[in-house]
Amino acid sequence: MRQETLEQILKVISLAAQRYSIGDGIDRSYQYGVNRVSQEYKIAYQTIGDACRRRLGLDHVGEFKTMLKACLDGDPSQLREVLMRKTSRFYHDKINNFFSKPRNVETTTEIKAKKPDTFVPYTVQLKKSDSDILKALAQLLSGEPEEILADVAVEAIKDRMKKAVNQL
Repeated sequence: MRQETLEQILKVISLAAQRYSIGDGIDRSYQYGVNRVSQEYKIAYQTIGDACRRRLGLDHVGEFKTMLKACLDGDPSQLREVLMRKTSRFYHDKINNFFSKPRNVETTTEIKAKKPDTFVPYTVQLKKSDSDILKALAQLLSGEPEEILADVAVEAIKDRMKKAVNQL
């Protein structure tokens, strides 16, 4: 793995940690990190997602998200191990330094102090054509259709709520 790829993955982790620490779920935090890194490096979202999956030898993005969540919850061992295994020994100090930074410890402490989110299930039906578009988008983003639908819906709901409140 090239140094630039490692830097991109570490930046995704940092950005995801910021979002996770303010209450976003792991999916939204990951997507935020990948999106911001892709914009910063002016490369496709899929390229960064690929770095977090295929370049690490993972079968699907869910494996990365699971390790990322564990890391953000205070156990970076799996994520650190995968990065160490997939990089040259010349980058190992950089990886160890990244995971030993105090800001990660502070973020972890803040996260543990928060109450876990309570989820309420909803059932929705989509037209076949809309479902096909959602599936295609999920494949492009290396995600699950349900996660993408939930993320998009939550953003739209929050936006609609802001507009409704502003009209009062």
